[in-house]
Amino acid sequence: MLARKIAAAALLILVASVSYGQRGQAPVKGYLLFTWKEKGQWHYSLLPGTNRERTYAEITSPARVNIGTSSFQSALRRLPKGTEVLWQSDAPPGIKRPGSVETISFKHPSRKRIERIRKFCDELGIKLALV
Repeated sequence: MLARKIAAAALLILVASVSYGQRGQAPVKGYLLFTWKEKGQWHYSLLPGTNRERTYAEITSPARVNIGTSSFQSALRRLPKGTEVLWQSDAPPGIKRPGSVETISFKHPSRKRIERIRKFCDELGIKLALV
């Protein structure tokens, strides 16, 4: 009976030690970051990287969009150290709002805001590159 309890405790410690400190696996291709300003607030959309172009619906999906810098920083905290984030200066060519002929203007914020976010990423060990 005592041997079973010791074995169970050892197994529990092993599982806990393996999972301790893990914040999830980074996608092989890093992440893409799209930003735009709407109604006076910055919107940040952080998407796992792929080899295909993203659609308007993917970029602006409420499940992916963080409104405001503090909300975006919370999303960054969940990324593993060493993750690469490519901050897009514009959407892929041809991205349009549904039912509109206008292309979307995704853009980088001010240099001051970029530098604050870059510093935050450095503190987290995240590699941020503007493209």
